[in-house]
Amino acid sequence: MEEVVELLEEFFSKNSKSYSKSEIKKQLKLKGETKEKILNAALNVMVEEGILFYDNKGYKIFPKQAGYAFGELQINKSGTGFVHTKDGHTILIENCDLNGSLNGDKVIVSNIYSKRKDYYHGEIYKVTKRKTGNVIFEVIGNGRRASLVPYNNLEFVNVSINPHEFDNLIDGNLILVKVSCDSEDKVYKGTIDKIIGHKDDPNIDIKLILEKHNVSTEFSKDILMEAESLPKCVTDSDIVNRVDLRNENIFTIDCDNTKDRDDSVGIQKLDNGNYLLKVNIAHVSHYIKRDSLLFEEALNRCMSHYPGNTCIPMLPHLISNGICSLNPNVDRLTRTIEMEIDCTGTIVNYDIYNSVINSKIAMSYSNVNKVLDGEIINDYEPYRKELQLLKELNYILERARNERNYINFNTSEIQIIKNSDGETIFRPNNQGLAGQIIENCMMIANNTVYNHYSWNFLQYRVHEAPDEEKVKSVISILRSSGIPIPKISNITSRNLKIIMNSIKDSEISEIISEYLLKSMKRARYDIVNLGHFALQYDTYGHITSPIRRIIDLITNMTIDNIDNFDYSDESIKSFEKFLNEVCERTNEIERKSKLIEEETIDMIAAEEMKKHIGEEFEVYITDISNNSIMVRTKNLIRGKIKLDSEEDDKYYYDPNRNAIIGRSSQNKYQIGNKLLVRVKDASKETRTVYFELTKQKTLKKIS
Repeated sequence: MEEVVELLEEFFSKNSKSYSKSEIKKQLKLKGETKEKILNAALNVMVEEGILFYDNKGYKIFPKQAGYAFGELQINKSGTGFVHTKDGHTILIENCDLNGSLNGDKVIVSNIYSKRKDYYHGEIYKVTKRKTGNVIFEVIGNGRRASLVPYNNLEFVNVSINPHEFDNLIDGNLILVKVSCDSEDKVYKGTIDKIIGHKDDPNIDIKLILEKHNVSTEFSKDILMEAESLPKCVTDSDIVNRVDLRNENIFTIDCDNTKDRDDSVGIQKLDNGNYLLKVNIAHVSHYIKRDSLLFEEALNRCMSHYPGNTCIPMLPHLISNGICSLNPNVDRLTRTIEMEIDCTGTIVNYDIYNSVINSKIAMSYSNVNKVLDGEIINDYEPYRKELQLLKELNYILERARNERNYINFNTSEIQIIKNSDGETIFRPNNQGLAGQIIENCMMIANNTVYNHYSWNFLQYRVHEAPDEEKVKSVISILRSSGIPIPKISNITSRNLKIIMNSIKDSEISEIISEYLLKSMKRARYDIVNLGHFALQYDTYGHITSPIRRIIDLITNMTIDNIDNFDYSDESIKSFEKFLNEVCERTNEIERKSKLIEEETIDMIAAEEMKKHIGEEFEVYITDISNNSIMVRTKNLIRGKIKLDSEEDDKYYYDPNRNAIIGRSSQNKYQIGNKLLVRVKDASKETRTVYFELTKQKTLKKIS
């Protein structure tokens, strides 16, 4: 098809008028059914990507100077769309002008006009390519007399569906509809993909989020049968040629409710004063092979997802919680990264080998933190010495990574728990010192493995240096908001660390950190080693979580087969192509997984805050826009204040001070201000909490 695309590009570069498909076929002298199929596919791709424009007159080169623009649509939680074009422009699309387009769609924009210097307005003329086309509808009525209403009122799209598809629908069903790009009078063709459930089903809201993002929550019978066929315990033949560590004090430290334990640690202090750290990783690749259905499913899923307090695993629970999980008091196959570390945090010797362990105890972060604080927990007492050694080593590793200007952006994930009264509690998911210990142990193990095998074909975890102008722009916004940021000459890891250290004791440090993170490039996977800016590692990758990440599983497979790899040019080219495709897909799924977790938290928060309408809360301003103030409560619940609904004053945005200002009162609102607000409304469908200002308004300003 690439050859035909090149022919089309050359043809249309010389011809500006519209041509029908038959005229194009004739002009390019394409004959035969096969060539016609390739031509159809090439034309579709070029229209989808905004290279060609198609209407009832035919195909022509995209008319950039004729009032049209092409780009990808992003819709925010207010329902406002933004189309980002290839030439760097942003076009704002009001909700009423979306015309059935959905978040992530490739679209053509028309009726473009300039309202402000920094962006344009327009409306969606046509959808050229759906990102997913997934829209959830609620069924009102029964059978063929039923009507469909979008479950999320910000995703309004008129669809035409074959009446026969309504036969088995009942009132209250929630269905997933695949919406095409084909429309007539702004009514799009759709098909019912599946009945997700009923609106009154338990946990239906999380299921809706997962279905919307096309995340599988179940495994097929064939995959479960293959999982069932795997061994349930380690056999004598499995441990041949493995180092036997079963008599050593090895244990796991993880979250309180973790079921899939893919890493464990053991530690000793040597006579020379160095520490001998052993990080043992579940040898999942011993059981999951590349030609298996389980591997194909893991490739499709890429990683486990954790919406709310649930887990959607990459591998069936029979594996992730069974034979591959480093459960206590059972033999398990592992890969050990053994490292001798001196008092400066330098690895003076290391070894990587296959092993067998028998974890002595499954520890939790919360209990380990208590022991490290001096409490007595009977089950943990036999391992107090090892825990103390881990604490000592962690201090050394933490000092070493600070010296290399490791950047810790100090942002918290949210933990959602139910208290004894059944109330939903939101709090920072802070794992404390125990969490930091395990993070440092896994980090140094990952780095050791990737340094050792960097000569081979790997998938690296890369984080490129940020764009200086973007970082400086964000710093300028923070300074104009009244936040004291140290002056720096250029954007280096050392200077960013100076900024982070300057704000670490501020009550709004997390808000500042998140704002700075917006200017950073996203960490991702790549087959080219580009280094890791934030960690300040020249070489880094992931191997320590093969139960829940496909990259880690593939890296373990690569090491397993390193002596038998076919290094012919053809084999190398094929393997690199495979690794690159997995990286691209994993990067996409990782972004989706983050979005799923955020949407789930926002949905649960909105559902909870619905019970608190009329109550007052202290919040911090996290961001501002032309017509809204984004805020966050102390327990990290996000919400917004819509300024056009505030009756006490008229507000405007001052870009020079990055502030919202009341025209009459001259009250000023900037990032970091503490406010007293009242809950006005909350919608779990749009996953939004709406606050309103109280008479007390600003409690504290940053100055």
